[in-house]
Amino acid sequence: SRTSHGLRLPVIATGGDPARTGTTEAEIMGRILKDRGVPEENLVLEPRALNTLQNAWEVLPLLPEGCREILLVTSDFHMPRAAYLFEAVLASRGLRVKIAQHSAESDCLHQNTGLSASMHTSAINAQTPLQRLLNEGRFLREEVVQIGLKEHIPGIEIPPLPESRMEQALQEVHMLLSQKQSVRTTS
Repeated sequence: SRTSHGLRLPVIATGGDPARTGTTEAEIMGRILKDRGVPEENLVLEPRALNTLQNAWEVLPLLPEGCREILLVTSDFHMPRAAYLFEAVLASRGLRVKIAQHSAESDCLHQNTGLSASMHTSAINAQTPLQRLLNEGRFLREEVVQIGLKEHIPGIEIPPLPESRMEQALQEVHMLLSQKQSVRTTS
């Protein structure tokens, strides 16, 4: 939340309540970030987004003026899709913002946060990290471009990135899947 020059930067936690639990994902992440030492004055909560494309869209107006780089933090299995969607949203608005990716452990929510793994959650969030990863490739191929970029933000269609960028995201998913499966077979 601070640069090497002492500049305070916002830490944006984005996510609504898609599982209708009564608590937004942004609130949960905000508590975790505060518990881990992020000053409250640096936290910005975005509680409206109900999917990854909306996360990217809703973050845009919260970025500091002149922002040139975003540190995108999400789970490892989700990073290829999240990075693709954030890049697509930024490109749709003509913004040249670098996305630095930082993947978190897939099941960190349930390991070290004090949150119960059995708390109310959506069906997709109840899946294991390996199950989620297996679904990511299919989701990228079948839904992101055909449906997600057209329907996930009401009234707005985000143009897809070049096919080569989609192939890169799919390759990242396949690499992660290979890593997870090799860890699983050696355990």
